[in-house]
Amino acid sequence: MNKLLFNYFRTTLMFIPLIVLITISSCKDDDEPAPEPDPDPIASFQFAISEDNFLQVTFSNFSQNATSYSWNFGDGNTSSDKDPVYTYASGGDYTVTLTASNAAGKSAQKSESLTITNPDMLLALLAGDDSKTWYLQREGIAMGIGPAVNDNQWWSFGGVTPLADRPCILDDAFTFHVDGTFEFSSNGTIWVDGAACCGGWHEAEACWDETDPNVWGDNADRSAFGDGGDYTFEVDNANQTLTLNGLGAFIGLPNKTEAGDNPDPVQAKTYQIFNSAEGDVADSLAIALEGPTWNFYLVSYKNEADLPAIPTDVPVFGEDYPDISPNELSNSFAAADAFVLLDTIVPSGSTLVYGVNDPADSTAAKVGQFNRTDAQFQELQFQTSPTKNDINFENLTTVSLEVYLPSSNDYSGALTKSVIIGLGDKGATAQWWTDHYEYLDDGTTFATDEWITISYNLDSPNSGVRNPDGMGTPLSRNDLDMIYIQIGGGNHTDVGTFYVRNFKFE
Repeated sequence: MNKLLFNYFRTTLMFIPLIVLITISSCKDDDEPAPEPDPDPIASFQFAISEDNFLQVTFSNFSQNATSYSWNFGDGNTSSDKDPVYTYASGGDYTVTLTASNAAGKSAQKSESLTITNPDMLLALLAGDDSKTWYLQREGIAMGIGPAVNDNQWWSFGGVTPLADRPCILDDAFTFHVDGTFEFSSNGTIWVDGAACCGGWHEAEACWDETDPNVWGDNADRSAFGDGGDYTFEVDNANQTLTLNGLGAFIGLPNKTEAGDNPDPVQAKTYQIFNSAEGDVADSLAIALEGPTWNFYLVSYKNEADLPAIPTDVPVFGEDYPDISPNELSNSFAAADAFVLLDTIVPSGSTLVYGVNDPADSTAAKVGQFNRTDAQFQELQFQTSPTKNDINFENLTTVSLEVYLPSSNDYSGALTKSVIIGLGDKGATAQWWTDHYEYLDDGTTFATDEWITISYNLDSPNSGVRNPDGMGTPLSRNDLDMIYIQIGGGNHTDVGTFYVRNFKFE
């Protein structure tokens, strides 16, 4: 019995490890997780533009968990290389997309914006492969002046002034070479700004033949403005500027500089490039010169034969008003209707408030408050009213005005105490300021905070651009239709408040 029990237990004990092993093995098979799938791809890349070739770009692929790659360079071309080096056909803005894929067919994308810019793009525009010649536009606006870049509200050549008026400007040729040299050809003629109006050097503002011995006025060095010159140029892509180097080098008008009008040649001028474009027929270039802002608009034709001819027809401007020969013209400024024939033009550069208190005596008759604004060039202008007329001054001998200059104005800057009375033809002349008469006192002897009477003989103007021949007086004219007052000086933006009364032509 004991032996049988012993054998039974021995046999049983032999099977227990086997059962445990089977049980453990069975449990292990049931709890083991399924194999993990391949990780998803991650698309990533960087790029570097070649320093030697701005069109060549090297792409560095930093994608993960990918076995194949597809690049779209944004210009219609593709690549399957892992780290491609690609050369674009031209500059521009492109969106580059990388698609990274794995063996299981999963993929991821990454896009980056890329701008291809020619570091010498301004040189390429100006000079092309070898050289390019530019002219001021012969259609539309050739140049203009205003308070800001591309703003020609004060005057424009091709807008206010017909292009046919100044043909010698339109035949000027400006040539840029890739080696950095610059050539100017005036084609034998040059525009001379009038000394009295525009910082020029000659009374006779006009187109001149450069062989005329009188063209350069009293300074022979101005001949540097003529043909030729040992000139160079520089462009700054980052700041979009063009600098001409060499005595007398210029574009547009010779006497314009960053410091303002200067009738004598300077060694360098820097222009701001504010617009440029390449076209199928012609390229365009717009540049500005500060002091105040002169804007010049140039074109370069692919085929010189396409350059338009210089306009020759000068359209009739405005109208010729009926003539009158008054015995009096006056405005007291005491009220809006307190005038005889002579009324203010609205708008004018300066403004006037009628009927204010006399600053010296509030119980006295009312006067006018003359407000000088921040416009660069300005006057308070008058014409006959209620009908606009050309004025024949044959019955008049003097002009007078009473002015009050407050000490509260700041005269430490550009604002002066000067007072100008002027006469011009505004109705039928686009540029009345190129043929006008002025009676000027610079104000250096004027006291402040008291009324001052200014009086002139009409036949003795002492400033202005009178006639093309520099002769004559208002008494010899029958086309003058505009009268103006300027207080505080011109060609600046300083403001001031003044008072006026009893403006009379008698």
